[in-house]
Parts: sequence; C-alpha cells; structure tokens
Amino acid sequence: MASQSVKDLEINVNAAHGNLSGQLRGLEPHLERSDAPGEWTAREVLSHLLFQPGFDPVVLLKTFADRDLPLVEITAGVTHLDDRRRRMTLKDFAGALDTQRRTVLEYLGGLSETQLARKARIPLFKQFMGTDEITIPMFVGAIFGYHWNDHAGQLAKIRKAAGLPDAGGAVKPSGVPI
Repeated sequence: MASQSVKDLEINVNAAHGNLSGQLRGLEPHLERSDAPGEWTAREVLSHLLFQPGFDPVVLLKTFADRDLPLVEITAGVTHLDDRRRRMTLKDFAGALDTQRRTVLEYLGGLSETQLARKARIPLFKQFMGTDEITIPMFVGAIFGYHWNDHAGQLAKIRKAAGLPDAGGAVKPSGVPI
C-alpha cells in the first residue's frame, strides 16, 4: 500500500497531468505553432517534456541513493526534438507522457518512506530549491508536477494564439527553465 506522501504526490502529479491534457485538446492541427516568433512550438514543448529520446524516469529514480549520491545533469531549455518526434502525432505525445506518469507513480507506490528519502545531486535544482540534494518525491514533484504545469502555461498561450478556446486548468507560469 502506498504511503501518504506517495498518495499526496500522486494527487499533485495527476492534477498536473489533467492540466496538461486539457491544454492538448484540439491542439493537433497546431503542433507547429508557437505563441510568438522565436518561441517554442507546441511540438517542441511536448518533446521537451519527454526529455531526451530513450529517457526512462523509473531507471533514473532507481539510481537515487542513501550515500554516494549520483550526479544528474539536466540541461535547461533543450527541446530534444529529433526526426522521430517530428513525425509524432499529438496522440503519440500524450500517450508517451501518460506512460511516463503512470510508470513513475507505479514505481513510487512500491517504495517505503526510507526508500523515498533516497537522493541524487541535481545542480540545476539548487537555484530554485536551495539545495542540489534532491529526494525522489522532490524530483517527481518538480518534474511531473511543477514542470508540467509550467509548460501547460506555454501551451495555453499557443492555444490562444491559434484561436482555440481557453482550456482552463491551474496554469502556473514560473519562469524556472527546466
């Protein structure tokens, strides 16, 4: 049975997923659109959210440790758009993001509080979390909650530029690049 901290994290991650999914409704014909010149297109935002091709968040989470913390380098502001992702449909992106969310939550559900406290060193997080020693819940909350909500805000702007109706949701633009 999942701990209360995992249940709370699941609520937040699922809410962010709902927000992101809402922004995607009707966006298929506008994947190559941005909200302004020089800004990312919807396709680039979605590719960015998937991280680099082959990224598996569960594999990464399994490297978090009690001591001898692994170093996780995240380069902010990279779309990771490759030829395969240039051909992906909105449904493909949504499915891939949902798979990441589901597999992470399934993995977390099997961890004890002690295991959840394992950490990794993530230098990028120091600037907005005050530390680079990040626990599993901190990482999941930042990447699958905060980060997804932030980029849902970008997608909301693209929706508006494309003339689509407001999708609603708790969009929180942060200015924190990940």
